[in-house]
Amino acid sequence: MALIPKGVKVYFGNSLKKKLWIENSIRDYFEKNYYNYIELPVYEYYDDIKENFSEDVQDEMFKFLDRDSGKILTLRPDMTSLLSKLIKLKKEKIKFPERIYYIGDVFRHHKIKSGVYREIAEAGVELIGGKDKDRSDLEIAVMAIELMKKLGLKNAKLEIGTVNLFKDICKKVNISNSDIKEIKKYLSGKDITSLSKIVKEKNYDEIILKLPSLIGKKDILKEVEGYDISEIEKLTTALDELGYENDYIIDLGIVRELEYYTGIVFNGLVEGYGDYILSGGRYDELMGEKAIGFVLKIDSIFELLEVKIKSELKGYYIYGSDYIKLMKKKKELLLKNEFVEISAGDLSESELKEYVKLKGFKYIYNIDTDEKISLEEDENDK
Repeated sequence: MALIPKGVKVYFGNSLKKKLWIENSIRDYFEKNYYNYIELPVYEYYDDIKENFSEDVQDEMFKFLDRDSGKILTLRPDMTSLLSKLIKLKKEKIKFPERIYYIGDVFRHHKIKSGVYREIAEAGVELIGGKDKDRSDLEIAVMAIELMKKLGLKNAKLEIGTVNLFKDICKKVNISNSDIKEIKKYLSGKDITSLSKIVKEKNYDEIILKLPSLIGKKDILKEVEGYDISEIEKLTTALDELGYENDYIIDLGIVRELEYYTGIVFNGLVEGYGDYILSGGRYDELMGEKAIGFVLKIDSIFELLEVKIKSELKGYYIYGSDYIKLMKKKKELLLKNEFVEISAGDLSESELKEYVKLKGFKYIYNIDTDEKISLEEDENDK
């Protein structure tokens, strides 16, 4: 028996229309902000990108052998790492700053559980080569906030942090590299028990234990005075001046599995939903240029939105006994830029009514009687 592989999601009919509405809304917003669309390869050389990821993420990559070169290939685990390689290869031909967006799937071999997929639909935006980091941080943060609003995500907030805080703590507290990996894992998973155990066993400063609970407004910043939080202070001050004071919160416990982040990081959260729907941040070292961006999880947004896509009636359904006449009429209508489907076999009257209603045709045309019937009147009578 043929089975669909675990971890993929099939969109069709109204569900596909809803997904396309989400993607088109995102595309429209990015293009109005003058970002340019790019299509990236679906697979890449594993050795070229593996250093950008933690060991856990490397283990989740789909890997296979290139029979020509003998090298290991991987399905793209994220878009940014591939984009960074492209930027480095084409750097001399690019006029910075470069504003880029993409829409496509990434692949991770996650453990299968409810709501978790291995083929993940994403849309992202990257601002590369902006000389003023503060301006670029603000532009991207505002875009993230406004896009969540445009999509109709209720009670959505941008959760803002910085990886520099954790790096600064590790440096001042003198945490070993092996322990840094463990602590990041516990912070990411909000595993307070394991975090507390390693801090007490190694006699590390208890500021680390505070991080997961330091979530709120600017008043929490006083808890980490003396550490590197300057980027958060600048960004949140600017957001306040623009009237976004109620659209963000600060989370000083944000860390990243992806190793390339260098400054501001943020997540998009919706109240009552168990996972973030947007994530991003700054990654200046990855591309050899100052860069910041974010990615949206389209599958998660799909689950959250209750968008009713009203199908507009369009096109012709042509039926009748003379197949040559059907083909001639189809050609005639296609030349007029109409949508056309011709009968693939006889349908009873009840089957015909059910079929044209299901497909959303605007007209039905009987080639034998040369009769055209508009279905818009039936729709308007409802």
